[in-house]
Amino acid sequence: MNKKMMLAGLLLLSLTDAALAGGAGAPVTGTNAQVQAATPDAVAAALRAAGYKVTVNPTDPDSDPSLTVNAGDYEIDVWLSGCQKNVCSRVTASSYWDYSDDEDMLDTELINDWNGNYYTQAYVYEGAYYLDSTMPIRGGYTRAALNAWMVDYLEDVAAFEEELP
Repeated sequence: MNKKMMLAGLLLLSLTDAALAGGAGAPVTGTNAQVQAATPDAVAAALRAAGYKVTVNPTDPDSDPSLTVNAGDYEIDVWLSGCQKNVCSRVTASSYWDYSDDEDMLDTELINDWNGNYYTQAYVYEGAYYLDSTMPIRGGYTRAALNAWMVDYLEDVAAFEEELP
């Protein structure tokens, strides 16, 4: 056996199952840099590990899985979508400010200006302002990335709230 064949054989033996499958192996869980599974429980655990108070909402077969995240003064609605067999493709954070008692205060110019300058999406629905952000998680994500997304979202929530009438 020549040296090249022996080295190729050793290299092949050293590859993990995930590497042989083009990285498609099961996610490794644990630290902030490791890939997390795209499941509601894993998202909840990652947000808890980041220091947020997380409540997993009761499951409803007709609705996407959802969480309630308390972050300081804010209560954030978080839901997962594109879920099949408990594996999801996106996580969305949403906050709202109720103006149903004074809908004349709803300002579409504020919404248009915001959406032209920020990655979060603002809109008006049923007498309230909403601010949403979505993160793709299909194939996995890191806890560090999920935490950075939530920190950025909360910064936008505070900035948006300052702009409200």
